[in-house]
Amino acid sequence: MKPISLITLLLLPLACAYAATPTNQQLYQTLDSLIEHQQDIIAQKEAHISHIHEGIHGLALTPEQEYTYNMRLYDEYLAFNFDSAYYYIDRNLHLPRHPGDYQHFALSAIRMAHILAVSGLFDHAYSQLSKVCADSLTDPLRVEYYNQWSEIFLYRSEMEQFTPFSGQDTDSAQYYRQLVMQIAPKESFDYVSCLANYTCEKGDVELAIEMYERYLPSLQQGTRNYSIVASTLAYFYSRTRQQEQQEHYLLLSAISDLRGAILENNSFRELSSILLERNDARRAYAYLVHASSDARRYGSRLRSMQAAQLSPLILKTYDLERTQSQRRISILLIIVSIIALLLVATIAFILVLLRKRHLYTQAVRNASAQIRVMNKELAQRNAEVERINQEMKESIRIKDEYIGRFLELCSTLIRRGEDRARQLYRLSRERNVTELYAQLKSQTLINDGYRLFHQNFDTAFLNIFPNFISEVNRLMIPGNEFEVGDDGARLTTELRVLALLRLGITDNQKIADILRSSITTIYTYRSKIKSRAIDKDSFEDRIRSISTY
Repeated sequence: MKPISLITLLLLPLACAYAATPTNQQLYQTLDSLIEHQQDIIAQKEAHISHIHEGIHGLALTPEQEYTYNMRLYDEYLAFNFDSAYYYIDRNLHLPRHPGDYQHFALSAIRMAHILAVSGLFDHAYSQLSKVCADSLTDPLRVEYYNQWSEIFLYRSEMEQFTPFSGQDTDSAQYYRQLVMQIAPKESFDYVSCLANYTCEKGDVELAIEMYERYLPSLQQGTRNYSIVASTLAYFYSRTRQQEQQEHYLLLSAISDLRGAILENNSFRELSSILLERNDARRAYAYLVHASSDARRYGSRLRSMQAAQLSPLILKTYDLERTQSQRRISILLIIVSIIALLLVATIAFILVLLRKRHLYTQAVRNASAQIRVMNKELAQRNAEVERINQEMKESIRIKDEYIGRFLELCSTLIRRGEDRARQLYRLSRERNVTELYAQLKSQTLINDGYRLFHQNFDTAFLNIFPNFISEVNRLMIPGNEFEVGDDGARLTTELRVLALLRLGITDNQKIADILRSSITTIYTYRSKIKSRAIDKDSFEDRIRSISTY
């Protein structure tokens, strides 16, 4: 029997409590709990994959064994990491082929088309499927082949939503669904999913919902099929304007994605949109950030672009929250002013009493003591208001600066991605394989992206904390200060680590992810910097207290 993992033990009480149909509020609690433990779940997934790698370490594999090994790793990485899934299925496509290996080649080409379509590379997906001859396939492979054509048109219709082309792609998807239903076993996932989607697009949404609600309990939560069916059920309910049920199945899909370490997901983005409509900006923003993080970690252009489309709505909601925060501060200031006036009136009244009752020394002492207490309370309240006001100003300034930089950076990267896609498309169309390979192999775009990210980060941070480098140098042992560049607008990697600490990001793993470094490197940086500080124990606390002005 396999040992029960830490995550399973943590979530077992929740699973038992919600054995019956849980409410949406209970599902939100489960989802938030899983988000807190996502890194542990991902670590377990990575450990499982490492175990597979270790199983063949040092072994000389035959082409057949290598094909099986590559396909197993592709399945593990399918919804976890685009680059790795692409790498292993590409290895299968380049294995030596024998006349009897056509089914293996066809399956590899179909799987390659899937991973390309997931990332929005539709032309390359078409190219892969065009290499496969349907008449030479076995029935199970033909099911996958037709299903993949349907999936490509489905993803394209998502990208072309609200355009005249969306309907054409939906019709094409419907055609291939019919082909799947002609040969797939009646109880199989492929048959049921094609039938339900086909029925929905034909207009009988209620029947499609009934099919999937009967089928969903037969699937295991945490699997990709469960997530797909739950997410599709949410889409069906959105067609009937039943938002509560739509939200319910989106939550089930998101929970399944987290439990299965499925990073190629769509439910968090849809949940974020629903929460924004409900004015739950905090949770909506958190889920959208989570969706963007998963899309970035997985490497899906399609999901990243879809998440970026919600950015204007977040900005609008943020402006509304800022206005409300400013209104609350104004109300608080009014209350403090009233308290101050009351205090002044109280003091005046006490002075009058003191003039009339100057013989009562004890009364004078008591009144003086009360005045001191009230003055102390007033000073504390004023200090608290000043602190809150300062924190709000700093928070607003940081958010304004980074949201603007974030939107500008997203726009630039999307535009560069589109330019590169057009360039690769042109080379593919011209069959310039040598130049196409050189472009695909080149790391220039990625390196430029890193430089652009660092440039935007440095500029934004130094706009907010113009005296940051000089303040840091004041904390260092003489002779160990950081040098300021000629332009004064760039940070070194060590200063970026300190900048992230100032922004409240203290976890080494998160810092490593942001700076694209290993966690060991970040730990080494922090240790070396601290060793050069005057007061090593309080160094990082003083960094976090550096003012924006």
